[in-house]
Amino acid sequence: MKTIDFVDFISKFTLGSPVTDKDRELVKITADSREVAPGSVFFCIKGLNSDGHDFIEAAFEKGAALVIGEKERDGKNYIRVNSVKEVLKAVLPVFYDEPDKKMKMIGVTGTNGKTSTTFILENMLQDDMCCGVIGTLNYKYAGKLIPAQNTTPLNWKWYSLLDDMRKSGVEAVISEVSSHALAENRIEKTMFDAAIFTNLTRDHLDFHKTFENYYQAKKKLFSEHLKSGGTAVINIDDEAGKRLSEELSSVRQIRISEKDKSAELFMKIDRISDCGSEVVFTFSGLSKKVKIPLVGNFNIYNTAGAFAAAALFIGAEKAFERIENNVSVPGRLEKVGKHAVYIDYAHTPDAMENVLVTLRKLGIYEKIIIVFGAGGDRDSGKRPIMGETACRFADKIIVTDDNPRTEDPEKIIADILAGCPEDADVTVINDRAEAIRKAVEIKGKNDVVLIAGKGAENYQITKSGKKFFSDRLEAEKSLGEE
Repeated sequence: MKTIDFVDFISKFTLGSPVTDKDRELVKITADSREVAPGSVFFCIKGLNSDGHDFIEAAFEKGAALVIGEKERDGKNYIRVNSVKEVLKAVLPVFYDEPDKKMKMIGVTGTNGKTSTTFILENMLQDDMCCGVIGTLNYKYAGKLIPAQNTTPLNWKWYSLLDDMRKSGVEAVISEVSSHALAENRIEKTMFDAAIFTNLTRDHLDFHKTFENYYQAKKKLFSEHLKSGGTAVINIDDEAGKRLSEELSSVRQIRISEKDKSAELFMKIDRISDCGSEVVFTFSGLSKKVKIPLVGNFNIYNTAGAFAAAALFIGAEKAFERIENNVSVPGRLEKVGKHAVYIDYAHTPDAMENVLVTLRKLGIYEKIIIVFGAGGDRDSGKRPIMGETACRFADKIIVTDDNPRTEDPEKIIADILAGCPEDADVTVINDRAEAIRKAVEIKGKNDVVLIAGKGAENYQITKSGKKFFSDRLEAEKSLGEE
């Protein structure tokens, strides 16, 4: 897009008569002055900790072609508007030529299982389509691996990412879509060919305030962001999923269930072991027993969601074949070496219960030892529930620090302990590395250790800032596998 076209498009928002280099080619939009390159359009957004207007000169020095702001300022190539955010919202899809219309778009939302579902789906589609994956762990496509600052990027990063994916030959985008992103309209007008709902349990109430608000944010992916003729893939065994399905009666659906035989994808679980599961899927007139190479009932549902979405693009026969492809999801019930030590991202009461129940149902472990904490500056109401859940399903509990951020770690631990019965076998070890060492040390030959909360994260956030930390590496050290 050239400057003259950009200026004309945003003219209804413009205050005054800006002077610009009309024929200059614009290459990208950014709201981060550190990412400005020659030909960029820099938007001055006011954040909680900084104001983009303070970085106007820095943006021009780096070659910004235009700067969009709300404050008065003289000078060429600065455009004053009545609302920077409204201009950004309006111009992004047009500037990047609506990349979502040129690729297959698959969105995954829910409290738990988003990352696993995207990994499984990519594994099923990658032999037929060039895939790009956007999620909690990273943004991955065409040989690129970009660290993820947010599960779902901010709107200007989202469109820039989709644009680069399209230019890199990506045919199918598989993206986690968080409730924060939906509530804050980060994906703006993006439309999806398929949307997957995994489940909804307590989380993020510090942000959404009520569970109903949380549900309504998730629902937006299906009610506002499905393309015409798009498909909603919904786990109706989840209470919120069942409600969602009923409220989307006019939308094409693939309902997933182990209980309701009328579901488009009905499952019958034959066997679950520490090597995976054997399940009979009945779908589109076909009924086949498949081996799912991931541990746990929850991973059966994650696989079912991925299978249903994959079948839309490669057909049911191929999707059945691809289910048994080897796939591992970093930090999701991931075994450390050959030992009965697992790391998992479970950081909600429901996710913790799912993993602990899975380990218990395997029937091969005498005692379960769990190491966990809770994040600071986040929903504090779930902490005692996590404590109660751990004590109900594990035999030995070690409470430690997670990412305390700016909160007092002792206060976080006290909140967790408030949910623990007095007779529970609970030990508090603030130092997470020491807590992991202790769990491995007291583990009996037939016991299992679950290190929960951080999964594949390789950092810990405290009042002092962000530092490197890996549950997996600490477990390996404790097991003598460095």
